[in-house]
Amino acid sequence: MKPHKRLLTAALLFIVLLTGAALWLVQRNAPATAASHLQRGGTLRVGFALEPPYAYFDAHGQVTGEATEIFKLMANQMGVEHIDWVRLDFAHLLPELQLGRIDAIAAGMFVTPERQREAVFTRPTARVRPALVVRKGEAAIPHEPLMANLSAHPPLRWATIHGAAENGLLFQAGIAPEQVATVPQAHRGLRAVAESSADAFAISAVTAWYLVAHNTQWALEVRTLSDGPAGLPAFAFRLDDARLRDQMNQQLQTFLGSDEHRELVQAFGFTSDEMPPEAP
Repeated sequence: MKPHKRLLTAALLFIVLLTGAALWLVQRNAPATAASHLQRGGTLRVGFALEPPYAYFDAHGQVTGEATEIFKLMANQMGVEHIDWVRLDFAHLLPELQLGRIDAIAAGMFVTPERQREAVFTRPTARVRPALVVRKGEAAIPHEPLMANLSAHPPLRWATIHGAAENGLLFQAGIAPEQVATVPQAHRGLRAVAESSADAFAISAVTAWYLVAHNTQWALEVRTLSDGPAGLPAFAFRLDDARLRDQMNQQLQTFLGSDEHRELVQAFGFTSDEMPPEAP
């Protein structure tokens, strides 16, 4: 073989080997599907954020809440042997899911068109109205506030959870972005109102009622936005785990709305008004 042909052959072989190594690295670093984790031992890594009553720690340090308890039951029926609970700030849940560091989200996360481009969601487990937490006797906001009138009041300082659906609701209501400060956790938003660094904390109604009832050291009250669109919390999986999402939906179909379901969520402050809509 002529020298130049040997050089060409060696170069082609090097390119093939380099391409193969690159493909191996991509596959090695790609997020594993939740199904593959189950095949390796029946374990799911599930992300949650501290937002009672959807997800929080009980007096014994165990993860509990409406979202996490329903997820536990459904996962058990699917054959999941163990759940590794991963606590994150709410805004980090979807990025960590996409990176493959968690396999699912159980955190009372509302389904939105934007989020559906980043993850696949189960059918909703509840239907929840938005609400405002304010200081008792707050005169700048009506006792029966309407989204349509929020921007008509004097400029107020608003608090929301970073990445939460309530941010969009306030902007739709005409609130200027510079009036809204975001916090990583629900309790921080509550404290902001209590300490007068914010005038109102926008959050789901069940969370608002839970936080106010469990923090009586602060003189706070809840005012529900009766014209606000209901949020639909659901569980989220990676886009390539649609099959696992479908399996959980099969379990949810017979559980949601049952006596067992109603009894479970009643302990977390959910009433018949928060029951989920029928699946299409």
